[in-house]
Amino acid sequence: MNEIKKDNAEQEALVRALDAKKRKKRLIKFIVGILIALAVLFAVFLILKNCAGGGEKTSYSYDPLSEDWGIGYYEQDVNFDIFTDEVYADKDIGVRFSSNNVEEYLTVEDRAEASYQAQLFIDYFDAAIHGDGAKLNTLFTSDYFKNGGKPIKKYPDKFPMQKIYRIQVEKVGGTTTENTVEGTMIYEYYKVSFLIMDNNGKFRPDLPEEQSSIPLIYDVITLKGESKINRISQIVYNK
Repeated sequence: MNEIKKDNAEQEALVRALDAKKRKKRLIKFIVGILIALAVLFAVFLILKNCAGGGEKTSYSYDPLSEDWGIGYYEQDVNFDIFTDEVYADKDIGVRFSSNNVEEYLTVEDRAEASYQAQLFIDYFDAAIHGDGAKLNTLFTSDYFKNGGKPIKKYPDKFPMQKIYRIQVEKVGGTTTENTVEGTMIYEYYKVSFLIMDNNGKFRPDLPEEQSSIPLIYDVITLKGESKINRISQIVYNK
């Protein structure tokens, strides 16, 4: 009888030991699961934080007029008609507009048949060439001038005409859409480059030489049949 009791006691002790071992394993698994979940949450937090922090650095539009480039510019009266310059009059001032692997050559006369985005750039360069700041200012969103708390000054209603030519506009960013209370908003990104002859420094003072072109990226928003520039960014080339 004592032997039986002894065996039962040993079996019960073994069962208790096994149960304790199982509980310990479950506890370890639970703790490991909690640690993994915390690690994932922390990683997500860091990603969101970095995205927010990185966005702050790149949220400002590029504004060449806000800097002193220390470059000598051609003196030009605000009323000087650049088309009286025979050399410039022979320059190509049409817009070569590329979108979805299709290139068009557009002039002011082609505006009516052009897409909303192409119309924007036709108007943009026509206004810049003619020094029409009043028109130029209407081609930007209000957010562009607010510039994330670092305001950009609007162009004066009239500034010296710009001898712009060899204009290239290329869509480089995929189209995205967002449904808003105002309608469907289309976001696109365009690489824009051009040359300026006899640069007077009133539009792109960062172009020091006639044969220099510094392309920029233009963020374009199209809403209700009208396209506007929302931001301009420098291109960062990987070294």
